Amino acid sequence: MHTELTATTTKTPHAGPAPASASRRDIVVETRPKGDTAATVAIASISEQDWYVSRTHGFYHIPACPKAGSPGGEPGGSGPAYALLLITSRGDAIDLGDNRRFPFTISAREIAEDLLQDLHDHGIFVCAGPRPTAEELSAAAARRDAYYHRLIGEGDTLWARGHSFREISDLHRRAAIALGVEREWAYVPMRLSECPACGEKVKTGVAVCKHCGAILDAEKAAQHGLSAKK
Repeated sequence: MHTELTATTTKTPHAGPAPASASRRDIVVETRPKGDTAATVAIASISEQDWYVSRTHGFYHIPACPKAGSPGGEPGGSGPAYALLLITSRGDAIDLGDNRRFPFTISAREIAEDLLQDLHDHGIFVCAGPRPTAEELSAAAARRDAYYHRLIGEGDTLWARGHSFREISDLHRRAAIALGVEREWAYVPMRLSECPACGEKVKTGVAVCKHCGAILDAEKAAQHGLSAKK
């Protein structure tokens, strides 16, 4: 945030011998908001994720962009889809010590820009107006896609070192899936368990072993009309 905080100290004027209270210093704090002081500022998101950001002055939820085919974008459903979060100015306070607090106001644009410190690469930005323009949405998509391509390249490098799924983060996988890029490392390997009857590998949570027919989950098997072989 760009609120300017300037703290100075001034001595209490006195004449004659200095009394005990003369050592007291008054703290003067000046807050001067910079830039746009509009009452409301819009944050637009083309990210498929929900984002949650906590600050001393509030908790903020930036919603995920609607899926393709869902209502979204411009009124009437036309234009690119996006999610919108409206930000208003908030109050906060500086702790001066000795149970003293100095309240001040943070402008909506300062809050919005602070919330988006690490989110621009995900297709989230502060709108110049009340809603994002086509140019702003296009620029956000280009920046996000460039970031995703970098993540895919990083995922390829990590995978080449040892073909370990543990080296690949959800962010790498999300980037590949979002851009429709086929990568072996982009898919979480299926969890398999060992059948206690025959020792073959089966999907975790299945009711019946497909290899030997053993009932692995009696309750689930009964729900589907399956019973143990006689």
